[in-house]
Amino acid sequence: MKKKLNFIFKTKKIYKVFLYFLAFFVINFFVYLFIPNFFNYSPNLIQKNLNKNSNINIKNISNVSYKFFPSPRLRLSGSNLEFDKNIFKVEGAEIEIILNPLSIINYKTLDYDKFLIKEGLVIVEIEKINQLFNYIKNNKKKIIFEKSNFILLRENRKFFEIVDSLAKINSKNNVQQLNINGLFNNHKISFVLKNISNIKTKIEFKIPELDVSTNILLETKDSYKTYKGLVNIEVINNLFQFDFTKGKNITINKGFVRSGLTNSLFKGEISFKPYFNFNINIEPSTFIIEKLVPILEQKYFSEDPGNIEIIKKFQGSLTFKNLFEGNIIFENREILLKNFKIGKTNQLFFDAKILKLGKKGKIEFNLASKVQNKNIDVKNIKISGYIIPSTLKVNFEEIIFDNNAFTEKKIKNYEEKFKYEVINNSLSNVFNEQKIRNFLKAF
Repeated sequence: MKKKLNFIFKTKKIYKVFLYFLAFFVINFFVYLFIPNFFNYSPNLIQKNLNKNSNINIKNISNVSYKFFPSPRLRLSGSNLEFDKNIFKVEGAEIEIILNPLSIINYKTLDYDKFLIKEGLVIVEIEKINQLFNYIKNNKKKIIFEKSNFILLRENRKFFEIVDSLAKINSKNNVQQLNINGLFNNHKISFVLKNISNIKTKIEFKIPELDVSTNILLETKDSYKTYKGLVNIEVINNLFQFDFTKGKNITINKGFVRSGLTNSLFKGEISFKPYFNFNINIEPSTFIIEKLVPILEQKYFSEDPGNIEIIKKFQGSLTFKNLFEGNIIFENREILLKNFKIGKTNQLFFDAKILKLGKKGKIEFNLASKVQNKNIDVKNIKISGYIIPSTLKVNFEEIIFDNNAFTEKKIKNYEEKFKYEVINNSLSNVFNEQKIRNFLKAF
């Protein structure tokens, strides 16, 4: 009888514990499910909380709703966001604030685990990149972007865009990082930015379908006001590597290029204010112009040339030394080739101006040299004209030999001779030193 009573008491205790547990579960479930609906999660309340506690300025909230599945969250429609003094902003997105389940009753602090941003535009100004680095370094919350378009602006103009992206700003193994996976010109692209220490940041950038891979290591001691780094870029078996220092401008040192076209050393300076400008010195040890010209011809003088507008926006210069000397100048939407000198003795002097790109593109040129005849007399020659790369048409407008201007008929004869003996169905032959010298011997 006593054993039976003990069994009954034990059974009652088990049921009692079970009932307490069930009651606790039911109460918490209803809190989880319904409590947020009793609070006034107004747009104004959300704006004040996010601005005060997370330094996020949110605008244009058209609707606020609470969802409990798969986790408690607030859903905001048609919203714009500005993160930490407008370091980057989000426009026209659907936003979900994933609430901390343990703190949903304390709605005044709006405690959340992560931000989920769907669609919309994510806009970053290139002038604020250093501030973005600091934001990612100090960020403690998880921010996820789904099907968003990331746009990098320079002087309020689109400089770079990744569309239909999945991106995350989060902390992993005590390392703050930004991961972006999306499409660039219909090609898959991945971008990773990691703060690997208090002073070092690593950037990885890949477009596998174009065989493009970039690795950058940055180091700073003043929160990216100034920094230095090492850059490695690989594009279809072409390697670019250089050191750089970022102060007021970017100074490049110890640069080299290794490719099927050239092996070259380079250094120079790049600035972004008040506008993008570059001045790069290049010293090639090898340079295969016969391979480069067809690539440029197809890319910039074809029926459907790409990146014409980008080329026209360039401002700066490329200065060549060693194998040959000369300057390529990008200025006021024009491309100039100035003071080119080819050869060590009896040099060829060459100037040109690209008047137009595309299939109707035209290159205006001046060629000068000295010609030595059989009597060992040295005479000056200058030829002016233009070439249409897409059709290989050449037109000599003026020939001055030994200070005498040739007649139009004589010019046409040399024009035909140049077309068949020099160009010979290949634009790259225009840069063949030996062919040019053989042609000049005819004078």
